[in-house]
Amino acid sequence: MSANPPTSEQGTTRVVFTGAEPNPVLTLLQRPRIMLLLLAAWCVLGFFAQTFPGSSFSLNLGDKLDGALGGFALGWEGIPLASVYIYCFRDPVRYHAVFWLALIHMASMAASQLYHFGSGDLAFTGIIIPLAGSLSLAALVFVHLFSPKPHPATVQQTPTET
Repeated sequence: MSANPPTSEQGTTRVVFTGAEPNPVLTLLQRPRIMLLLLAAWCVLGFFAQTFPGSSFSLNLGDKLDGALGGFALGWEGIPLASVYIYCFRDPVRYHAVFWLALIHMASMAASQLYHFGSGDLAFTGIIIPLAGSLSLAALVFVHLFSPKPHPATVQQTPTET
């Protein structure tokens, strides 16, 4: 009796993920430079959503924002954050602390979405994409920050041949 089950087509290969091997998409997304590019793109997307508030894609204000501090609502804070992420893209190992900033940024963004939904300022359709994106990026950054890494002193260097 053969160990492989019979297939209807000869010569086909079936790939079965058992969970023991890492997911190739997540492995790609967890690379520090890829994460920094995703974070910068997320900030730029937020900037465009604030720049064009009258479009149906972003915030529909209806009337003008009012109040002494109303200008903070559309303050383009994504620009400096995107700049920091792009600057740290050069050497993610050296600027590893930027991932703590990213975790705080994404967590506060998710919290603000939940707050505004709970207070009735935004509908569920208005928070679902920002909330899902922020939580996804926060999860990537969290795993990157807290995944076990070998200590530099314990990494053995292989001798080079002369």
